[in-house]
Amino acid sequence: MSFTGKWQFKSVSGATAYFDAINSPEEYKERLRKLYDAASKDPKAYIEELTVTDTKFRRQTFINGELKKDSGEHPFGVEEDHPAADGRPAKVKVVRDSANKLTRYENGDGFNTVTTFEVDGNTLTVIAKGNGASFTIVFTRV
Repeated sequence: MSFTGKWQFKSVSGATAYFDAINSPEEYKERLRKLYDAASKDPKAYIEELTVTDTKFRRQTFINGELKKDSGEHPFGVEEDHPAADGRPAKVKVVRDSANKLTRYENGDGFNTVTTFEVDGNTLTVIAKGNGASFTIVFTRV
């Protein structure tokens, strides 16, 4: 599958405005600022590992080589009670749109977000939209 594998940070834009718009907790925003700053100096500091099959999705985040977050396995098309990316309670559903595109929907108290994950060759582009703002993060295949 085109998604499966490790992806290292390349760039980010619009994150501050987006996370402010969706009212992410301040401690989460501060962790992201530090992460993006460190990754801009050393892209290997931030690695996402994705495992995608025909029926399910798993996302693991590694910071400086250490596993920091594991989403667990989630079936496509099923809404679940699961923490949003910033840890708040939410209803989350991931849909497989095509072999190269996934869409994650998060709905919680005061926020509704739609995030697309799209692979083009060795580039993974993640675009999140919510509450009138958006951000883009780009990864390259390791």
